[in-house]
Order: sequence, then structure tokens, then C-alpha cells
Amino acid sequence: MQLRRRNGARAPMIFCMLLGCVLLSSCSLFSGGPVLQQKPTPSSLGPLPASSSPVDRPLATSGCGRSSSVSPGTSADQTFAVNPAEAEGKSTRSYRVHVPAGYQNTIPTPLVLYFHGFGGTALGGDGGSGFTQLADRHHFIVAYGQGLPQGPDGPPFWASAGPIDYGVDDLHYVSLMLDDLQSKFCVDARRIFATGFSNGGGLSGYLACTLAGRIAAFVPVSGNFYYFPGGCHPSRSVPILEIHGTADPLILYQGYPDTSWPLPPIPQWLRDWATRDGCQQGPGVFLHTAQVTGEQWTNCQGGAQIVHYRIEGGGHSWPAMLGDQTSLEVVLSFFQAHPLPA
Repeated sequence: MQLRRRNGARAPMIFCMLLGCVLLSSCSLFSGGPVLQQKPTPSSLGPLPASSSPVDRPLATSGCGRSSSVSPGTSADQTFAVNPAEAEGKSTRSYRVHVPAGYQNTIPTPLVLYFHGFGGTALGGDGGSGFTQLADRHHFIVAYGQGLPQGPDGPPFWASAGPIDYGVDDLHYVSLMLDDLQSKFCVDARRIFATGFSNGGGLSGYLACTLAGRIAAFVPVSGNFYYFPGGCHPSRSVPILEIHGTADPLILYQGYPDTSWPLPPIPQWLRDWATRDGCQQGPGVFLHTAQVTGEQWTNCQGGAQIVHYRIEGGGHSWPAMLGDQTSLEVVLSFFQAHPLPA
């Protein structure tokens, strides 16, 4: 149930292994402001779960005050147990975490989850995303998820088309990864965000439907947004920023409507989210250049917002610039503006 050929047959994933080159930001979007440094309200957060079932609500961080095995300003691969076992009998899953320079284990720190594209890897680096350097500048933790192989010999992928794909349950994985991060580090439970590219962008879109009570805002880039069984029913109005090229040759901007596993046109996917969020206005154009058009839906329920950057003639890549800002500046500004509601 992952990617299919346009005639509907199961096929090897056609998403390219591009992770996109992104420029680094220089303004401190995650530091110096009371919004992102505010501590969670203990009375409104539940404890970390005793079971491995995904929990769609903010959970109190238990890692504050604990010594970290990852020194500030460095990165390390992490492994945690998975029960029940995943595909091919795997009983553990992995991710890579970067702890920002200046991290203090008594101060709740924002967390950004980044999901690689099909065939990508998180272990041993950041896949060229640029988030590691950015985390040091803006004081947030970044965790890079690692997908499992698609079948016995396939490349790493994300199960973004439904709860379980090729025996992999990535909703379960993300929930357990968050549990692990919150037990090891002083994570600000109301400022956990998710982004990803290509197949990882598709996972971000899936998580917006399933873990919106725990993850505050989502930024999928060039994502594959499958319809999945049961439909999308987020537990609250969800802030989403989506970036997509009109000439993307792999995940067509106009979608794949005539296949066994269709992908919606990107404008339709955005309109569906605006409807879910109860947005009263939009889409309104706030940016228009020869290279990019910015649209937004506003007056949404719960302070949500839907934002779209349409890259005119853009392919399957993460753009470096969005107007006069780097794409990472735009992403981090969006995250900063949308913590979980108290």
C-alpha cells in the first residue's frame, strides 16, 4: 500500500532519494521569545503511557533534570524497543537526535521531527537537511526518524498510506520515538513539530490526521498524501504548511486520480484541510513572484492556519528560498507561531 505505478500495480517506490539542499537561517526564531520558552502546564499534561499504544494528547516530559548521554552541540543514534515486533521480526527501531549547543536539562526545549524521503537515511547524519546547524542557532532539539526497508530487500520507506504497510506501523513508531525522546531529554511537550520530504512529507501529512493532539504543527514538503482507510479525522484543528512544485515529476501537483491508489491534487488536499479546520477565509494570496506563490486560509478554528507555497515550475525538491526568506526561516517561523493550545 505504498507507491504504485500509474496503472495501479504494486511497484518499487519511484520517489527519488533527493532530500533537498536547504539554506541555513540566521535569525533566532526559536530563542529569545516567551512563547517557546514557556514551561508546560503540569496539570494539563498526562504522564508518559505505560503501554505502547499511540496517545493523541500532550504527555508530560519526564526527561527534565536528567543527565543526557548526548552532549550539547552533538548528535547520536538512538535505539528503542518495539513491542510488538515490526516487519521481518524487528524488535527495535532507531532514530538520530541532535541536542543543541547550550542545551540545559532543566529548561523545556522545542523538538522538531524530520522524516527523510524514500530510500533516505537518518543514521549517522541529517541527510543534508540543514536542521542540525539550525538547531544550534535557534535552540531546539531535532530528531531524524529512520524508516524500515520496504519488504525484505527494499530501501527505507515510511508507511504513509495507512496504519500498517509492508508489516510496518509507523504511527506506532513515531509515538514510541516521542516517548523515548521525552524520557531522555527536557522536551517542551507543547512545542513538538513534524516535517518531512517526499515520502517523509507524506508521513507528516498522515501524522496530522492521527497525532495532532500531541504534535503541534506540520510542514510536509513534496509529500505523497494518500487517502487511507477510515479517512482523516484529527482530534483538533491542525496548523499545516505545505510546499510543492507545479512540475514535480514524481508526485504530480495535479495528483494521480485514475489509479488504484490515487493521490489527490494538491489544491484539493489543501481545501480538504481548510474544511476540517473550519477556515472562514481563503485561499488568499500573500506572496506572488515568478518563482513562488504563497496562499493561506485563515480565521480557522482553534487558531489553526493552512499555508501553501506553490513553486512555479518546481520539481521534486525542497526549495532553498521562498520569496526573500530561506525555506527554513519560513518553516521555523510557522512552528514558532503554532504551539499546541493550552
